[in-house]
Amino acid sequence: MNRFFTSTLYAVMLLAAAGCAKTVESGPNDAKKRYFDAWMELNHPGVTSSGLGIYIIEEEKGSGTEVLKDGYALIDYRISDLEGNITDYTDKATAKQLGTYDTTTYYGPKFQIPADGQLPAGLSQALVGMKAGGHRKVIIPSWLMTYSVYDSEEKYLAKSSSSANTVYDITVSDFTKDIKEWQTDRIEEYFKANKDIFGDMSVTKDTIPEQPGFFYKELKAPSDTAKFKKDTTIYINYTGKLLNGLVFDTTDERIAKDNGIYSASRTYEPVRINWGEKYSEITMGSSKSSVVSGFALTLWQMKAMEKGIGVFISDYGYQASGNGASIPGFSPLVFEIELVAKPKD
Repeated sequence: MNRFFTSTLYAVMLLAAAGCAKTVESGPNDAKKRYFDAWMELNHPGVTSSGLGIYIIEEEKGSGTEVLKDGYALIDYRISDLEGNITDYTDKATAKQLGTYDTTTYYGPKFQIPADGQLPAGLSQALVGMKAGGHRKVIIPSWLMTYSVYDSEEKYLAKSSSSANTVYDITVSDFTKDIKEWQTDRIEEYFKANKDIFGDMSVTKDTIPEQPGFFYKELKAPSDTAKFKKDTTIYINYTGKLLNGLVFDTTDERIAKDNGIYSASRTYEPVRINWGEKYSEITMGSSKSSVVSGFALTLWQMKAMEKGIGVFISDYGYQASGNGASIPGFSPLVFEIELVAKPKD
């Protein structure tokens, strides 16, 4: 913030304070509101608030599906404070601009749930009513950055203790009321885009009835058709990735290097799998670490020395929370797995 702006804002606040000198403070956000109102008057004069008190300063209306409270909005966003300091973002260009680009990070739209209590109140209100393809730049005052739900701006001012005024630059890519159906549709697109691997596979005819949303394709026939027994130890190589091709894990050193996820501190070699009486009992390594159910289900389809690929919706993966910077919430996953001989000591 430059000196001229600081001095001007301070002067405006003094005038506001003088005008309110005889007013008794009635809530925790009175001083914050005077500061915010003064900042808006200096930076965006004439812009009026909407709804509970958000300020839409830029808007391009979309023509796609409208965002509702009851559903899932797929959005790109950039978040900053009033001084323009960027605090979070989803796009690769911003990461490169800030010098924070990382090949192990997913860049792209992420799902947000606009329902009450799932997002800060002001952000939920900013999203609802937008349409796919649309863009908004919205300023949300600090008292609306709470997850609490009230029915008026006055109640937010009286009860909210959140402290950060926030600017959201939002673009809506899509909206769905059925997140499982949306993911299944994306898997169908993935099959069609990779016919060299999946042939004529389809989500309608190739799903496993007991596990809807899970799909398996054999890539190399097994050497033996016998099923593994409980407590059998096998060894595998695997690669995990998103539908967009981002590799997030592998036992193959070459694949790790080619995809920018190589770590010198890791040993790249086949890993041990401990078989169970049912797929949910399959574990990995000598420590018997648990694995996501889609990974276990992929193994459950396989026999000795087989190679195959499992593709599945997030119910069998990392669900709503995602995992680290590489796997956003509600992400279908792809695991290519090959059963191999035990590594030599």
